[in-house]
Amino acid sequence: MKHMKTVHIFAHDEQVFDKLTCDVCGAESNGDENWASKEFEHATSTLKLEERESHPDRGHSTDITFHLCPICFKSKLVPWLESQGAQPSIGTADW
Repeated sequence: MKHMKTVHIFAHDEQVFDKLTCDVCGAESNGDENWASKEFEHATSTLKLEERESHPDRGHSTDITFHLCPICFKSKLVPWLESQGAQPSIGTADW
């Protein structure tokens, strides 16, 4: 879940990003969208469906988003998807 907080900026209050919590286990991100806990690491995971409809004079979009920590992603979502016959695409990079 994406949490917002209200901050006072000059003469008005504004909603700004606060943190993410895992929708499954409740774990908290590091105050941004990074789930990693060690220096020099970065881990993001989101499951999202976005549907759009575009016309010349108007448009509409709807999205459904689940925020999952990497532990729940690997231990709960991946096994379930694999049990349904899905196989992940895995990419790697070195620099």
